[in-house]
Amino acid sequence: MKILNLCYTDMAGAAFTLSHAINKYTKHQAISLRGQNNYLSYPAFAEMQDYNVDLCRKMVYNSDVIVFHTVVLPYLEGLGIDHERLKGKKLLVYFHGTEFRQIGDQLIEQAQMLLGNPQFLVSTPDMMALQKDVKWLPVCRSFSEISRRYGLCNQDRKALDAFVVPKGKVVFTHAPTSEEKKGSAMFYRAITKVIKELSYVSFLTIRNQPWFECLQHLRNVDVLFDCNPPFPFAYGAVSVEASIFKSAIVTKIDNDTIRRIKELTGLKSPFITFSDEADLTNKAFRLAEDPELRRIFGGMAYKYCKAVHDEKPVAKRFMNILESMD
Repeated sequence: MKILNLCYTDMAGAAFTLSHAINKYTKHQAISLRGQNNYLSYPAFAEMQDYNVDLCRKMVYNSDVIVFHTVVLPYLEGLGIDHERLKGKKLLVYFHGTEFRQIGDQLIEQAQMLLGNPQFLVSTPDMMALQKDVKWLPVCRSFSEISRRYGLCNQDRKALDAFVVPKGKVVFTHAPTSEEKKGSAMFYRAITKVIKELSYVSFLTIRNQPWFECLQHLRNVDVLFDCNPPFPFAYGAVSVEASIFKSAIVTKIDNDTIRRIKELTGLKSPFITFSDEADLTNKAFRLAEDPELRRIFGGMAYKYCKAVHDEKPVAKRFMNILESMD
């Protein structure tokens, strides 16, 4: 099969990494065709601006499977797609984050009107509670490639210069794409209290940096603060990336999502959650003071994310979704 990922902006690298996983672990051919630069530092399989509209349209018509990322209408209108020529293809709409949480009903209604009866996918398990008949396709990362390129034994001078951990320091970090959406203020207040009492604790905020620089930082981190949003959420791609380096991960997850993770993966959630600011602060102190606790939770995060988010299991899950559409 020829599989086309259409992604105007590839947030968190979901389109690229899905194509990469399919090409690596299945007999099928996948292309990621995007309109703007994405979060990852990898080159795109194809950039829309590198092709004229006719060639992009032909790529759509020649595909057996089309995955629309987040939206549908801009691709159909921008490329002048004839709806009739989409009949007989497997059509999927893959939703990522904020837009779906805010206007998921409208996006699904529009996609059904334009495509008929596509399969809907979501990139984080919490979004399954927002709509019926959606399936979870986790964002993937190549554990082997990232470990090889950014492992702790890497002697890349530039990488080492990017962030050298002072000896004896315990490093916490937070990487907010949006401080408001991530609920960052509570993390900042909690870690400030920890740093005031424990001189060996260091805090790093990763903001607006290229992906490879984020990985250079993450490989030196002991604990990651991920999400504390004002709405139900689970964990982002940065948690998956930090897990590769066996960092302990703190993120707000509601009980329904924890149960859903167990049902979907057969694994317990490895993330450290919290109820309120006092609970978060207490757990931050415990993680700072207990290296064995950090090691245990870092190992749990690695085991879970490798089983769920590595390229091979994601490619397998995607092919199973396609088979269920027959």
